[in-house]
Amino acid sequence: MFAGRVALRTITLAALAVAAVLCTPLLRDAIAPAEAKSAVGRQGSSPVAPGSARVRIEGLGTQRNGITGWSRAGGNYVEAVGDTITHFLRAGNQQDPNVCNATLSEPRSEDYLFLWKFETQIIEITGGRSTLQVHWTRSRAGNPVAERDETRTITLGPGDTHVLDFVENQADPGTACASLMVRIAADPILPEALRPVTVDLWTVDESAAGGVRSVHERIQGGGGESLKYQLPPFDFVAAGAGTTSGRAVQINVGGTLQATLAPDGFVDVTLTTVRKTMSGKAAVQGEGRVQFRTKVGETVAVLLPEPAWRLPLREGDGSVDIGRLFAGHRLSLYVKVEPTR
Repeated sequence: MFAGRVALRTITLAALAVAAVLCTPLLRDAIAPAEAKSAVGRQGSSPVAPGSARVRIEGLGTQRNGITGWSRAGGNYVEAVGDTITHFLRAGNQQDPNVCNATLSEPRSEDYLFLWKFETQIIEITGGRSTLQVHWTRSRAGNPVAERDETRTITLGPGDTHVLDFVENQADPGTACASLMVRIAADPILPEALRPVTVDLWTVDESAAGGVRSVHERIQGGGGESLKYQLPPFDFVAAGAGTTSGRAVQINVGGTLQATLAPDGFVDVTLTTVRKTMSGKAAVQGEGRVQFRTKVGETVAVLLPEPAWRLPLREGDGSVDIGRLFAGHRLSLYVKVEPTR
């Protein structure tokens, strides 16, 4: 079995615990490392001009009694040196003033609580670092005068972020959202980084009894691109885990991966993982994100935290204690990145 044959460097994936969603019960739990499935490689690279950076603007919500990073709104775009690009981030609206309800899009009306406008210009890219100028404003609906208006010149390396603004939630203090943080990142796109990559991923389930299961997926794409992955599911039987009857419980692991090759034989990886535990239409979902640097061809194990919560089933079927169900199991996500030959 794969997990027993390879020496691994182990990382713990930061977890995002999130609140329940109505209708089909969707809860959020914690996350850690996993293993993979075999699939046809997916390719999708887009041409990128030399002397460019991949800029990301995002709004990160903070849960009043939990993590920062949920909800998350934002987007990536490629910007060449000398270009100026304008983007908008809006948060809240008249019916729901919750600032964690945010989206990166141009407003078509004044139905928002806060509106940010960003004008970014890449000034130069040297030594693997991007220098950009950001002119940004923050306004409220119905007020033509911006309450914040700043211009900053920032130098950022791969994986660096810079916080531009922070607002408290204006909604009922009893809501889960406490605040919204607005930040920017700019990763230089170097010629080496544009080389296509092949990524192998495995989800590995190890039990206390010594059993190991794994599934694998291989994906391909351009260096620095956000590549999607979705591993085959694992099935568990929920009998004896706090239910009145045995029910099939399924775990799905997927997400996105961004791998940037460096000229020194290393690769910078940003890994976002979503683990969904399902029984019928009921689901518990956890999200986590980790950044790491590893040697090209080295296999890294990312530990997924033990899940929690109870998973509600159909009426009369009770619920599943997810913690009890996975007691004695360790779920990991293994990642290996190499240049595409």
